Amino acid sequence: MKQVEIENQLREVISRLIIEIDLATNQGRLDVNLISEDAWIPILKEVYQCPNLTNLNRKHKNFPGIDLGDEQDRVAFQVTSSTDIEKVKSTLEQFKKRNYKNAFDELYIFTLRAKQKSYSQDAIDKVVEGDFLFDAKEHIIDPGDILAAITGLRLPAQERMLQEFRAILGDVEASVKELNSPENAPYILVSNLIKVTPPSVLYVAELCIDEESTVAAARRDFNYKGKHPNKHLLVRFALQLAGLDCHGWVLHENRIFSFYDMEKESAFRSIVDIGSIEELMTEDISQHELLEYQNLFKYLMKDTLRDQLIAFNVNWSKYQNQFYFLPDEQSSDQRREEWIGKKLARRRVYERKYQTKDPSKVAFFKHLSFEISFLDVDSQWYATITPSWYFTWNLYKRNRFHDDLLSKQKRLEHNHSVRDQVRFIGYFLANKYNETDLISFGDLVEFQCLSNISLEENEELEKSLDEEDVNAN
Repeated sequence: MKQVEIENQLREVISRLIIEIDLATNQGRLDVNLISEDAWIPILKEVYQCPNLTNLNRKHKNFPGIDLGDEQDRVAFQVTSSTDIEKVKSTLEQFKKRNYKNAFDELYIFTLRAKQKSYSQDAIDKVVEGDFLFDAKEHIIDPGDILAAITGLRLPAQERMLQEFRAILGDVEASVKELNSPENAPYILVSNLIKVTPPSVLYVAELCIDEESTVAAARRDFNYKGKHPNKHLLVRFALQLAGLDCHGWVLHENRIFSFYDMEKESAFRSIVDIGSIEELMTEDISQHELLEYQNLFKYLMKDTLRDQLIAFNVNWSKYQNQFYFLPDEQSSDQRREEWIGKKLARRRVYERKYQTKDPSKVAFFKHLSFEISFLDVDSQWYATITPSWYFTWNLYKRNRFHDDLLSKQKRLEHNHSVRDQVRFIGYFLANKYNETDLISFGDLVEFQCLSNISLEENEELEKSLDEEDVNAN
């Protein structure tokens, strides 16, 4: 009779646990996953005979694709509150991509909620491609499967498992209660990461330039005074002489790489061995095992972006390693750009500043500027936006008092000012584009956070952000 009572208590606790996790997940509170990873270890150890099961995230934060593992018995678990086939496929893709099969023979996907009635084995087999064994019926498990396995254990083991389940339920209930407390009301944090979509293909070819005739033509047409230009300048001269003034190309080992179609662009065809032109998938370079090719791809992205942004009067400063806003007309004293944050606003991105002693003379030009760095996170490309200011004396050359002017400007700014600049630049990049542009931008990445800041303080912060745009009008 005691065994029946224990089994009934197990069913009750597990049912309550699933309900609590469903509630938290439906509220978008996925923090319970992290709570559950450690809590489930004693139960999974017992049921699946993995005495050395540990939390892999202790070794490497957010261990991609799997959470728990026993490296001696070679069994791994992914713990998730997602139950759909897409989550299963993405987990299997990570397991395959990172060659976890070298460390683990079996992978279980443990859904904290009740799993689907069935999963497409055909869809799973297409991902796995025979690299390792994964049977949807056996390797996708939920608390119900754990309960069924526990009922086959001896009574002392069942009693131990009941205590573990009660501890998990207590942790989850406490977590959900804390997450729902007024002082932990979630808010959205906008990062300086913006999603980027690079071109799907790029082109590479062997250079074939007559240096002597190119230099002679550069002296004639561009008043070039040097004797032997470096390879980069030589290629730039050759392209300009062929009628193309662009920056979206990179040189490496006498080869030129570009997102521009060299088969169709006559200027490129004039400087390469036409028979060597090759079309590559972007991933062939961006995911290359050699770091030099990964960096080459990032340089190519930035140089191609230079070509795109100049159409919107956003120039590149090689000295500052920054993009910066130019006036729409050189005679303009200011430039303002419309954008939408919480509402339609106008932001000043350029200003001509006059001398105090003699207002007829220009003191300097002030430009909103930003650095862009590209990074790959699990095959999704992002760019980090770092706003700043650039002070020039002729719209292009750095003002000799630049550092002092920048230091003074930074002292006037607060964190919310910088955050708002990031939001504006992100909006600008995502919404300013031509049909021929090769690189596109998405939205800034947002994170849901818990805050102890009172609602009144948040309202003051939003009010100050809105006022900054109003003052720019």
